[in-house]
Order: sequence, then C-alpha cells, then structure tokens
Amino acid sequence: MRNMALLTLAALLSLGLFAQGCSDDDDSTDSGPDTDTDTDTDTDIDTDTDTDTDTDTDTDTDTDTDTDTDTDTDTDTDTDTDADGGMDAGEDAGTDTDVDTDTDVDAGFDAGDVDAGPMYDIMVLYTFDDGVGGFTASPETVVTGGSATDMTTSDASYTDPTGNPGEAISDNGWDTTNYFTFTVTPPGGGMEVDTMTFDDRASGSGPTAWEVLIDSGSGFASVATGTTHGSFDTSPMNTIDVSGSYTAAFTVHIEATGASGSTGTWRLDNVTLIDEP
Repeated sequence: MRNMALLTLAALLSLGLFAQGCSDDDDSTDSGPDTDTDTDTDTDIDTDTDTDTDTDTDTDTDTDTDTDTDTDTDTDTDTDTDADGGMDAGEDAGTDTDVDTDTDVDAGFDAGDVDAGPMYDIMVLYTFDDGVGGFTASPETVVTGGSATDMTTSDASYTDPTGNPGEAISDNGWDTTNYFTFTVTPPGGGMEVDTMTFDDRASGSGPTAWEVLIDSGSGFASVATGTTHGSFDTSPMNTIDVSGSYTAAFTVHIEATGASGSTGTWRLDNVTLIDEP
C-alpha cells in the first residue's frame, strides 16, 4: 500500500513537470518581437484671404459760359440804278434798315451768323424834327423817286408841342370832324406799303378813338381803328396793316373822335409807311 502511494505521487509529480514543460514551450513560441504601429496624421490648412479695395473718384466740373450779343444796325439808301427818274422792277426804292445779331462770342460777324432783321424799307417818315431842334411838317424820308406833302390837319391850325421825342404835330377841335392828312406820290415804278406806324397822345378832354382811311382814287376806305393814348410810350405805339400796291398818288387821313370838348388836343409823332420785303 505504501508502495502504491509512492508510485501515485511519483506519477503526479511527473505529470506536473510535463505540464510545466509544455507551458515553457508555449512561452518560447511567443517570445518573438511585438510591433505596434500607430499612425496619426494631422493636417491643418489655414487659408486667409483679405482683399481691401478702396476707390475714390473726385469729379469737379466747372462750366463757364460767356455770351456776348453784338447788334449792328446798317442803314443804306438805295437809289434809281438806271437814272431814269423812277424806280423800275427790281430796283429797291426805300431806305433799308438791317439789324444783325452776332451769334458767337467773338464780337464780330462771321459766315453763318444769323441775320436778325427783318430788313424793311421806309417809304415815308414824319418825325416833325427839322434836325436843328425845331419843328417841320415836311417828311424826313421819302421813297426815292417819289414825293410826299407836308403833314397838315383839316382845319390847318396845328401846333408843334413836345413829341416822342423831339417835336410832334397837334390840333384841337376833335369834338367835330377833324383829321391829320398827307398825300404820297409813288415813283414811276410804283411802290408797296405793308405797314403804317405812329405814336399818339390825347389830352384829358381830347379824342378817345382813331381811324385811318386811305384814298387811292376810288374814295376813302377805312383800313384800321384803335383807341388813343393818354401819354407817349415806347415807339411805335400803333402798328396797323395797310397792305397795298400803289402806282398813283394816294391820300391818308388819320381821324379822331370822342373828344369831350373843343379844346381837347391830340398829337402825333413818328408817322411811318413801311414796305416789308
């Protein structure tokens, strides 16, 4: 029995050593190197873009415009070109007044500047100034080759008060029939009249209305009417259409009515007959 126990113990011990040997063999198998690989990749990309754009625009515009207007008045008198004593077709019979306006700033007239006329012919003009500070009833201007009588009144009792400016012709008795009158004889080739102008002034008891009549051989015919003025003003104060072509003498009456008394006066100045080509 004792031997059996010893054998059993020996057997157990042998098994234990065998097991330990096996264990050591396993350990020897795992005795190779261990490799641990850790790969950490950190990528930081910072992109900062700063764009500053400053645009400053200063615009200064200074415009200076200087405009000078120069007015030249040219007055010329046309005469009979063939010296036959009369104005024929194509001949200019009157006094031309031409007003031109310079359209640029060079104080001179150049090609292309505007003729600011219109040009017109004065056929007959009464200013009642004799040129030396006195009065005259004769016309200052008459169409070349023609003639005109002195201005008068129906009672031939006119006076010469202050005009617009200078002298004027005046009369009273406008509470009855009265008128200023003159006669024009055209040149041999005849004459055209388009417009009549005149200035007037009535006293407080003078006439209140006027009428222009023309007789060219067939009796007097009314061509215009109007009201009188209490004082002189910028000339011309009255402008009327008297369009006509005259080859023979014609007479003009400038009548007035409406006076409140026989002493009331009415005066005329700058009586003009005009041809406007």
